[in-house]
Amino acid sequence: MKTTSLFLLASLLLATSCGQDAASKEAEARVTASIQQLLGSGNPTYINVLHTWYQSDVPNLIKLNPKTESIYRTHAEILQEASTQEPKLVQHKIVTNAQAQGIRSMYKKLVDESAANVQELSALATSKTSMSEAEQLKYVSDLADKEQHQLALVKYYGKKTAYTIAQKEQQATNKRLMMQMWGHE
Repeated sequence: MKTTSLFLLASLLLATSCGQDAASKEAEARVTASIQQLLGSGNPTYINVLHTWYQSDVPNLIKLNPKTESIYRTHAEILQEASTQEPKLVQHKIVTNAQAQGIRSMYKKLVDESAANVQELSALATSKTSMSEAEQLKYVSDLADKEQHQLALVKYYGKKTAYTIAQKEQQATNKRLMMQMWGHE
């Protein structure tokens, strides 16, 4: 019990220091690995943003906060969701060119809104802020909640669009079968 208390105290002291120390390097490696597993290594710009964050002078209490990690991971999930769902939806045979363009623009809008959340977090690292650590924690927590909501929106949009396409396809099939069977609708 005493060893656990000492360990927690030591980790708390490490967590309040600034700059990139062993704890932030380990967190950066962990988050980078999970993002690369999700997205592959084809997104070096995003990894550079992550690296800049973990090298910043933001206190480790903020940097190592699980909510901070969740912002980066959630953004990666949004990128992955959009990159897998958009091609499936726009290439469907029943989707017109105008509808495909609408789907693309909506996914772009949703991804851009997510990227704005990540940029807000990056701004915390690149600018000198007058916020206290408690205010920074609240700010990061609010950003994480916004990012989770954004992921839910992306998933909802994909499911709703797929459902609408399936409905239109079913209607077209029903119309074709009625024509074959009765010669009219």
